Amino acid sequence: MEQDTRAIILITALELFSKQGFETVGVQEIADKAELAKPSLYYYFKSKRGLLEAIVVEHGAELCAVVKKAAEYRHDLVMNLTSLFNETMNFARRDTAFFRLAHSLFSSAPETATYATGAPLRKELVSILKGLFTQASADHGNMKGREWVYAETFFGLLDTWAILLINGEVELDDHLRRRIVHNYMHGIFS
Repeated sequence: MEQDTRAIILITALELFSKQGFETVGVQEIADKAELAKPSLYYYFKSKRGLLEAIVVEHGAELCAVVKKAAEYRHDLVMNLTSLFNETMNFARRDTAFFRLAHSLFSSAPETATYATGAPLRKELVSILKGLFTQASADHGNMKGREWVYAETFFGLLDTWAILLINGEVELDDHLRRRIVHNYMHGIFS
């Protein structure tokens, strides 16, 4: 029962945070929607920020695992980037609420609690991408010294297209997916 209560709080908070934003959702609103007493939230998470941190840690670990697997360099950068693109889009579709929340955390003003909570996850994701580009630069000499820039720009590409996808603004068929990666690769190799 304890795990059920904790899970209900996490699911409810994630839903509310992703739709309304962390700052606008109150503890009482989460408790009411979860049909639990407010002290239950404090028992499991100590605070609203503790609840947000738990969401980011748990869902963020899943996202990092997906990105790490797709970023395992196989000496075929096009294949890796295609896999990263596809797997990130699949994750965004599977865990839309979290992806939307993470996007808002990454976009928050640096002095806010929301930014501070999301920053370690963003840093980890960019670090994974940088590792891929560092390995690839051994095969592609023109990439040397630009690994961080490539990681940041590819991270931005993934984030942008995932948001477009989950907001229903684009349908990503195989042709468009290939075109997006191709256009990015053209920038790297030119």
